[in-house]
Amino acid sequence: MKNKMTKLFGIPTAFLCLGILFLIFGANGEGMAIMLSRPAGASSWTTSSGSIDAFRFIPLILGASFLVLFISTFSISFYKWQKNR
Repeated sequence: MKNKMTKLFGIPTAFLCLGILFLIFGANGEGMAIMLSRPAGASSWTTSSGSIDAFRFIPLILGASFLVLFISTFSISFYKWQKNR
């Protein structure tokens, strides 16, 4: 029974985890962009707004897409689980 549950709900759980992870990355996008754009040994630098937007919005879009995938795959898995009960 446990193997069947893992088989049915494993992929939706993975989509949920990926969605949350990408949303966290998107929320911290500005800090990540600033950290990754710093040249080695520089005491002062600027980060372009395009870079900050890319580090913010691309992970947010991916996170939202993974959450939509989670909802759809969980609905299908839950339907199959209820049908077989």
